[in-house]
Amino acid sequence: MPAPSPTFSSLPETPMCEKTEVNDTDSLPPWAKITLTSAEAEIEKLISRNELKDAEVTYFCQVEPILQDGPQCGLVALSMASQEYTKPVSVNQLLAEARVRGFTQHGEVYSVDFMGTLAAEYLPDHKPDILVDLQQCPDTLTHALAHGAMVLIPYDSDFNHAPCLKKGHKAHWALLVGLISSRQGYHVLARHGKSRHLACWPLRDLIESNGNLEEEGTARHAGGYVIPKGGVGGQKGLRGRALALHPYI
Repeated sequence: MPAPSPTFSSLPETPMCEKTEVNDTDSLPPWAKITLTSAEAEIEKLISRNELKDAEVTYFCQVEPILQDGPQCGLVALSMASQEYTKPVSVNQLLAEARVRGFTQHGEVYSVDFMGTLAAEYLPDHKPDILVDLQQCPDTLTHALAHGAMVLIPYDSDFNHAPCLKKGHKAHWALLVGLISSRQGYHVLARHGKSRHLACWPLRDLIESNGNLEEEGTARHAGGYVIPKGGVGGQKGLRGRALALHPYI
């Protein structure tokens, strides 16, 4: 019996460019400036490895890694984000719901809107906010992170899982859990379903990768994937878009 046609919830979008002075400590919430302890030794190693000068961690949220089984990277990222919720949701729960709603066949999620609908259903402690036009308005992403949101973002994953440019053929989801400012610019701290280790990437590389998502890869799962109307690069797809999860306080 075929799955019902996808439906879209009326989630807010954030298309406007707002200039945000993330280094202005007076405008940031209390958790935006933290002092690293021994528990954050992995972050210190990443800062050293990337040779970030005058690095300042302006936001970090600790979530435990979850490894994906098959093309479930988006659902895994959302499940990791749900650890901040009073009742975390499992990948299997999200997969079952996504199939019922017609969002996926095998665990793949090729729409930020699909992900936003699932977040609204299963993370009532967080307000989902679709960020758009990231290439023109990168400040919307840094603003969200600096003010306590986690961000689900699609990008092309290279052999080492870092952002690359493959036109969407290596599309992958990451959960952004931290923001570092330094002389070299902004870097993000990320979790994703293909590694137990925290990742650290230049924000500009991630946004460029996000902006090149045009089509699904040719090596598709038997039975095909669910692609939103307009395609991967369309208005309901992945290109230039991300999902911020703002905590209700």
